[in-house]
Amino acid sequence: MAYIAGIELGGTTCVAAISDVENPEIIVERKEFNTGNVPASTLSNLVGFLQQLLKKYGAESFKAIAIASFGPIDLRKESPKYGYITSTPKPGWQNVDVVGVFMKAFPKVPVVFETDVNTPAIAEATITGGSRLQNVVYITVGTGVGVGVHINGSPVHGLLHPEAGHMIVGVMPADTYPGGCPFHKNCIEGMVNSNALAARAGVQPSELGTLPDSHRVWEIAGYYLGVLCVNLTYLLSPDVIILGGGVMQRNVLFEKCRKNFKQLNAGYVLVEKFQTDEGLNEYICGSKFGNNAGIIGALLMAKSAVKST
Repeated sequence: MAYIAGIELGGTTCVAAISDVENPEIIVERKEFNTGNVPASTLSNLVGFLQQLLKKYGAESFKAIAIASFGPIDLRKESPKYGYITSTPKPGWQNVDVVGVFMKAFPKVPVVFETDVNTPAIAEATITGGSRLQNVVYITVGTGVGVGVHINGSPVHGLLHPEAGHMIVGVMPADTYPGGCPFHKNCIEGMVNSNALAARAGVQPSELGTLPDSHRVWEIAGYYLGVLCVNLTYLLSPDVIILGGGVMQRNVLFEKCRKNFKQLNAGYVLVEKFQTDEGLNEYICGSKFGNNAGIIGALLMAKSAVKST
């Protein structure tokens, strides 16, 4: 049987998985690794796992590998830094050649590259939405805040790729936190990523799960996410906005985000789905694939790479 491989590089956790070529949404094998701050070690773990699977399923079984990575990344194939993670705020990962590692390890296998937020948008638009969802925005909230955009059948690249998680926004009234982004301070990521929320609450990021739903930090996060969703709605007019990532495991954030979205929109965009709770629940929602959205999107990209060869 022919298989395809997907890699999802996240700021905290990375995933390697395989599926058969025709069914990217059905994962055959999957393994998670801690991303850490030593790229060589992390990439070696991922390569090693795929090499084990090659031995298990046959030396010619992999037909393509797709890598979905946190960014910023260089997607310009004419660039000498194509396949690199570039100016990321994640310690140790600046200027890392990701694609090159996999091309060296698997010289006969096509390797494709995309952002870790465009790939879940691809999955939602391709599998969940079909022709119904042409314009999909995917937001991940965790170690960083990333925004993937899928418009009219394709992920958005352009000059680089969307970096709306670093959209600079006005500060919430009475919010005294200066912002934690080393580049922009009060961008969305700097105000609501896991480190920022933990700093506000005086806990470690790993302890955010111990905070009750009533803690003010969730109201603050809901405000900034509402701002982000309003801005993306005005800019891109998506059919749906999907939120995922570790921080969004706190389900109350969806309610708070929708509440602030409605208040901030103030009836300006007057469409039916914004008038009811049910409509807003469909417009701002979680992924149908849960934590597998990104890796399934990567596998879909690998399938496309096979079909195009």
